[in-house]
Amino acid sequence: MQPKPLKNLNGEICQIYGDTVGVGPNSDVFVACNECVFPICRACYEYERKDGNQSCPQCKIRYKRHQG
Repeated sequence: MQPKPLKNLNGEICQIYGDTVGVGPNSDVFVACNECVFPICRACYEYERKDGNQSCPQCKIRYKRHQG
């Protein structure tokens, strides 16, 4: 699977909650998984980190910590 270019992720829909994937604190597009770039919103990412499996729902690779 080829990762999507980051510039094309703005406006993507979270595949869990259905919300728009937004931008991070530095106006960068929020990317939870750097391996497969699975579109997930910040709220779902935070839930997965705190109460979930702490890994990407698509590729199952453990999430790295994000600043902010």
